[in-house]
Amino acid sequence: MATFVEGRRFPAEAEPLGLLSEGAAGIATVVLSVIALAGISSAPLASIVTIVVGVGLMVQAFNSTAERFRAISTGSASTAQSVDLGAEVMVDVVSGFTGLVLGILALVGVNAAHLVPAALIVFGGALLLSGGIEMISGVPSGAGQTSTAAFQSSAATGGLQIMVGIAAIVLGILALTTLASWVLVLVGFIAIGAALLMVSATFSGAVTRLLVGAA
Repeated sequence: MATFVEGRRFPAEAEPLGLLSEGAAGIATVVLSVIALAGISSAPLASIVTIVVGVGLMVQAFNSTAERFRAISTGSASTAQSVDLGAEVMVDVVSGFTGLVLGILALVGVNAAHLVPAALIVFGGALLLSGGIEMISGVPSGAGQTSTAAFQSSAATGGLQIMVGIAAIVLGILALTTLASWVLVLVGFIAIGAALLMVSATFSGAVTRLLVGAA
């Protein structure tokens, strides 16, 4: 008689969500924000962009979890990095869900002029915290070339997220206090979309494979 044993190794075997990754959300955010900057349905598009960014942050949390559990299963991640992972995932999930709710409320007509800038501030804070966590978790534990390269990559990604986060917070506060136009909010969303695109592991892997294939 054959016996089947079901394992619980989903986190370690989970794959990123491919085209539904934060990279795709970043591209959609930039494109929709540019269209809205042209004066085409600025308020509805800004609300939709808010929803897209919120979903992108939650997908980023899933992808980070899958990637880090894969590293833990191979023994290349430490316990401290696992703790940092929990903090980063919590920040992305909470901020993404908050932005998703604010975007839906703004889309149905509930004071979009206040809710969308507030969501931009939330997203900026999430990038700021995630960038700091990324830099801390990337500190090399040894003197090897592999750990040094990983630290440099984490520092670059974390620094990018911190700068974009600060810019988004400032633009969100200015937009929330002036309420003059959607320009400040949309510029902030373009910066966040670019950050999501640049930190996307799926996008970076696709570019690497393209360059290697071209060579």
